[in-house]
Order: sequence, then C-alpha cells, then structure tokens
Amino acid sequence: MTDFNWMLWIVTPIIIVYYLYRHVWPAVRKFIRLFQGIRINPRSHLTEAEYKKLSVGSLYALQQGAYLNSLTLDIKDKLPTILADWWGICNAQDAKQTLEYLGKKGFAYYFPHVYQAFLLDDEEAKDRIFQQHMDSQEDELLECGTITCREDLLRYGVTGWDAGRLNFMARACYDMKYISEDEAWHYINHAYEMVHSRFSSWHDFAMSYVIGRALWGGKSASNSGMMYMAEDLLKSEKSPWTKIEW
Repeated sequence: MTDFNWMLWIVTPIIIVYYLYRHVWPAVRKFIRLFQGIRINPRSHLTEAEYKKLSVGSLYALQQGAYLNSLTLDIKDKLPTILADWWGICNAQDAKQTLEYLGKKGFAYYFPHVYQAFLLDDEEAKDRIFQQHMDSQEDELLECGTITCREDLLRYGVTGWDAGRLNFMARACYDMKYISEDEAWHYINHAYEMVHSRFSSWHDFAMSYVIGRALWGGKSASNSGMMYMAEDLLKSEKSPWTKIEW
C-alpha cells in the first residue's frame, strides 16, 4: 500500500467524523431536545431562592430545549442564531444594550396602544393603530384558553413576556461570555422584581407571558403550542413551578 493510500485511510474517516459533528450532530441534538421536554441539570447547585428567580425564564428556556435549573442553558449550538440572528447581539456592548432595553422598556411600552386597538370595533381604526399585523390575536387567545374576555388582556398585561425574555437573554449572554455571572444575576434579579409584585401565581405570570408573546409574534408564533408548554410547567412534577411557591 502506498503512502498516499495510507494517508487516504487516515484522513477520510477524520473528514467524515468532522462533517457529522458539524452538520449532523446539531440536528440530532435538536431532535433529541424536542422530545426531552423539561430538562433539569443534575449538576446544578442553586439555592431555592436562586432557582425561584431563574424560573421566571422557564417558558423561554423550555421552548429552546434548555436547562431550567442552572445559569448555563446548555444550548450553545443554538445561541449564535438566537443572539446574533434574532437579536443582533454580537458582543458585550450589544448584550448590555439589549438587556437594558428589556428591563426598562420592552414590549410593555407598546401595550397600551395594543390594548386600545383590541377595544375598537372599527377594523380600519384597528389597522391604523396597530398596523394590521396583530389585530387577529384576540380570537386565537380566546380559542386556546389564555383569556376568557378582552378584560383579561388588561388584567394580565405583557410584563411576564418582558421579564421572561430578560431572564433568558441574561443567561444566553452569560453562556456566550458577553456578560459576567454577577451581571447575569443582576438582570435575572431585575426580571424577578418586574413580576413578583405584579402577579400572585405562576399561572397568572404564565398567562401574561403567553399574551405578550402572542401580541408580539402574531399568529405565526405558534401560540397554542406555547400555551401547551405553559400548562406542562404548571402541572409537571419536574417543573420548578410545581416545586416552588410563587
């Protein structure tokens, strides 16, 4: 056997393994996570108080297949897409600007205009206020049981959505080393403060999250699926929401 053939026998498997690792394994991991449901990190050592605060981001974390009980998410293969492509976060400065926005302004800033649009019967007026892309969400929210009447929109609001995003994004930015652990906990603590006095139960917080996400994302945001995940967190024995009181 020539030197070239020996080299071919050595190099070819390396190339195949590398290709499988870079292009096939990420898809396999996503498929596995899709059916894992609630993921709990067995190496987590959070206190109950820390776990409670972290659990404000459980819906976002569950949707992305991440750990619910540790600062690390364990989805580093997805984070470049989530941070750079979805949020435009590519460095520490971007991360802090986004986290400050979510904590100080967020979607709640626009909610009064959204709610006024829902109260109108004139479809043209709704379109002028809400630019046509969110005016059909009331029906879907009613159909999946998130709200029972228009007044529920005002009762729950969208603060849960903003706090859940802030919590998850702090963890994501920490995992990508854009912020320190202390900075991550600063934003996680702030997210907890946003909702703890606003709601009286995990259920009400979850409804606010689902409503905010539905109004933000429109019908293409799989709102019924998000409601299913909220119900899972409210009922599952593995969920922090059934282990820790609001």
